Amino acid sequence: MKAFTTITFVFILVQSASCQMKQDIANYIARYKTIALEEMVRCKIPASITLAQGLHESGYGKSKLTTEANNHFGIKCKEEWDGKKYFLDDDAPQECFRVYDHAEDSYADHSDFLITRSRYAGLFELPITDYKAWATGLKSSGYATNPKYADILIKTIEDNNLTQYDQLGLAMIDAKEKLLSPGAENPTVATASTETIAEPAKPAKKEKETKETILLPAKSVNSTADAQQKTFIVNGAKVIKAQGVVDPLAIAFKYEIQYTLVLAYNDMNEGDKFKDGENIFLQSKRARAAEAQYKVQAGESMHDVSQKFGIRLKELYQKNVMVLNDQPVAGEVLYLQDKRTQAPRTMAYSDFLKTLNNNDTKASISNSSTGASTSADNTVPALIKNSLEEQHMQYKVGPSDTLYSIAKKFNTTVQQLEAINKLNSPDLHPGQTLVVAQ
Repeated sequence: MKAFTTITFVFILVQSASCQMKQDIANYIARYKTIALEEMVRCKIPASITLAQGLHESGYGKSKLTTEANNHFGIKCKEEWDGKKYFLDDDAPQECFRVYDHAEDSYADHSDFLITRSRYAGLFELPITDYKAWATGLKSSGYATNPKYADILIKTIEDNNLTQYDQLGLAMIDAKEKLLSPGAENPTVATASTETIAEPAKPAKKEKETKETILLPAKSVNSTADAQQKTFIVNGAKVIKAQGVVDPLAIAFKYEIQYTLVLAYNDMNEGDKFKDGENIFLQSKRARAAEAQYKVQAGESMHDVSQKFGIRLKELYQKNVMVLNDQPVAGEVLYLQDKRTQAPRTMAYSDFLKTLNNNDTKASISNSSTGASTSADNTVPALIKNSLEEQHMQYKVGPSDTLYSIAKKFNTTVQQLEAINKLNSPDLHPGQTLVVAQ
C-alpha cells in the first residue's frame, strides 16, 4: 500500500511538472512571437526557427542567462563584443556571454549574428518555410555542439505548431512589399496573403557584426502615393486620422515605427485594424485626458472613448472601476481624470455586440429603400479581434492566437479555457472554435 501511494505521488508530481512546462512554453510563445515575426520580416529568418531556438536556448525563458542577462539564444561574447558581459559555465568554465538591456535586443542580435557571418550564408538560400532544412543547416553550420540540435528544434516547432507564424510572417512580408512597391493603389491597407516569397536576398558575407536594431525600412519608395498624412495633437500625443480601414502594419512601415509600438500606442492586438475616421496614435496615449468626464454615445466602446480622448485603455478601465472587456451603457458618464467610487452601468462584451448587431439590422432595413446597407464589420471595436459568436460566447482562433492571449482578452485563465473546452494540450489551430464563457 505504501509503495502504491509513493508511485501515485510521483505520478502526480510528474503530471504537474508537465503541465507547468506546457504553460511556460505557451507563455513564452505568446510573449515573443511578435518579435520573432518582426525579425522574419526584417531578415528573412523563419519565425518558427527563431522561436524554437529561443525556447530551447532560454529554457522557456527560465534560464539564468535569460533572466539575468536577457540573452535568449546563448550567444557568446566573441572578439567584437564591447557590451556588458555575463560569465557562466558552459562548454568550458566561466565562458563569456553577451548581456542585453531588453529581450528585443537579444532577438535582433540573434538575427544580425546569422546574417553577418559567412558560415550561415547558405541558410538564406533555403526556402523560408522549410524549417527542417533550416534546423539541419544551423547544426551543420556549427551553431550548437549538441548532435541532436536539429531534431530538438524540429520537435519543438512541430509540438507547438510554430509553422503558423511562418505563414503569418509571409503575409507580413507580402504586405510590406505591396506597401513599398511603386504604383501601389492603396498604400494604407495591407492585404495579407500566404503565397511563397521568391528566394530571399543573400546576406552580405562579412564577419563584423552590426548593431542595427531598426525593424522597419528607412523610407518609403513611392513618395507620391505614400505621402504621410498631416498629423495633429490629441491630449499631447501625435495622431493621424484613419482613411478607410487601415492595417497597423501599414502605419508601422509608413511612419517608421515598430509594429509592436503601433499596437501598444493604440491598445490593439495582432489582427486588429483601424476603423474609418478613427484616431491613430503615433505616440503613447496618456494616463488621463484633458477633459474630466464624457457621456457615452450609443454604439461607443471603451476603446472608442480611449482613442477619442487619448487616454490609455487600461487607465480608463481603472478610473471607472470597471471589469476588463465590459462596456458602458449608452448615456453613462465616464471619468477621464479622477477615479470613480463605483462603476457606471455596464454590459458584457457579448451584449455590447448584440446591441451593435441590432442597430446595424435596423439601419440596414431603414436604408433598404435606397439600396444602402450597413455592415457590423466596421463598427465592432478593436478590443476583441476575429469573430465572436455572442449567443454561445464562442471565439474563433486566429493565426497568431494562443491560449494565453485568448485568456487575456476575455479576462479568464488558461486553466479555465482548458477545462471548459476539454483541451489536452495548449496547441491551437486557426479556425478552431473555443468556448470562452459559460
